[in-house]
Amino acid sequence: MGNLWIGPPGRLIEIDQAAKSFERAADLGVSEFKALSGRITVTRTAAPVRRIKLSWDMLLPQHARALDRLARRVDGPGPHVLIDPAAGNVLNPAQATGTGPTGAAGLDQWFKVSANGSVVETAYGAFAFTAADTTSVVGWRCVPWKGNFPAAPGLRVSFRAPTAVAALGTCSVGIDFKRADGSFISGVNASGPFVAGTAPAGTTHLTPTARPGTAGTYAFAGACLTYGGDTAADNVPGDDLPPMSVTGYSDTPGRPLPYRSVGIDLVEVSGAAG
Repeated sequence: MGNLWIGPPGRLIEIDQAAKSFERAADLGVSEFKALSGRITVTRTAAPVRRIKLSWDMLLPQHARALDRLARRVDGPGPHVLIDPAAGNVLNPAQATGTGPTGAAGLDQWFKVSANGSVVETAYGAFAFTAADTTSVVGWRCVPWKGNFPAAPGLRVSFRAPTAVAALGTCSVGIDFKRADGSFISGVNASGPFVAGTAPAGTTHLTPTARPGTAGTYAFAGACLTYGGDTAADNVPGDDLPPMSVTGYSDTPGRPLPYRSVGIDLVEVSGAAG
């Protein structure tokens, strides 16, 4: 398991001190209505949101100051990236299973990197990559951030190809490290279904890629992108990398100073302006 990273895209900070408490529950939005007959009707929101609660004792001053800046919106309203060390797969839950909304919205979770090949909808809400020849390459987009995956220098990442691609003896995978404008810095590549590497200086984003190496159509289900270690594996459920906003904050001077006891609450959001 890796460390926690938090902050605006492109300006993530690493907190290597383990939190005293760490709660990562999903708010299901469930409401119950009990009729006079005693029967219960349950309603719930269509998409549960993640709520994160973290607290530290005797946190180092530089980390406490960074969290204070986030809570007080010193560097802008957000939303922020939270790289959760407990997340086994930062792909979107549907993306990890090769599914999504039908049509263009679902197709937009992936893109062809090579001049040939195409992302296709093979059935209602199920997606695959059609490799035209041995050179066809596909890349993954970060669904909540609508682009490349947020990253930072020194972050260890690993990627495993979808199950159908991993079964091919001809497959290879890679991770491209990029600047904020999307320009390429460097990459790590490997023959076979698994690759791991550490983000170099200047990295703010990354893109995982896969090359089947054999012409054909291959489902996206089973892919895994892991932050914080070399643990990407087949069919790990997607935890997502949702934009987060601070909703609660506590800061108590420690003994001895300058250490501080800090708590911070975050919620998954679609925006954080205002």
